Amino acid sequence: MKPKAPVTDLAAKLRFLMDFQPIDQSQSYTIGELASHLKVSLRTLRFYEQAGLLLPSREGLRRLYSPQDLERLEVIVTLRALEVSLTSIKSLLTLVDTGGPGSAERITETIDQIFDELSRSNLARIGELETINRRIGVARETFANPNA
Repeated sequence: MKPKAPVTDLAAKLRFLMDFQPIDQSQSYTIGELASHLKVSLRTLRFYEQAGLLLPSREGLRRLYSPQDLERLEVIVTLRALEVSLTSIKSLLTLVDTGGPGSAERITETIDQIFDELSRSNLARIGELETINRRIGVARETFANPNA
């Protein structure tokens, strides 16, 4: 059995997070079809292209996306929904694109590092929000008891 391409494997592992439907590997997609499938705007897809995250083929002015482009976009959209930075996504995709021996392990390590950083950042944000909520509570008490 032929091993999956790194982007195919990555998309398959992340797909459940966004509830994307399985893709038909035998066709090309228009930007509108992809936007609908991914539940993002056309502008978002154009932005990802301008950012160098993908390069669809063209028929005149019309963009045509391959099944591999769709998988790549599923990875991008899913990671962005988790608030992964475009810089981190670009680094990950560069690693995916270069492949080579041991690439699956390097990709897994990179994903783990990205998720670890994201978790630490989220915990810090939670702490900041809890502090703000305590301050709001104190302010509410002040307004509820104007003679204090």
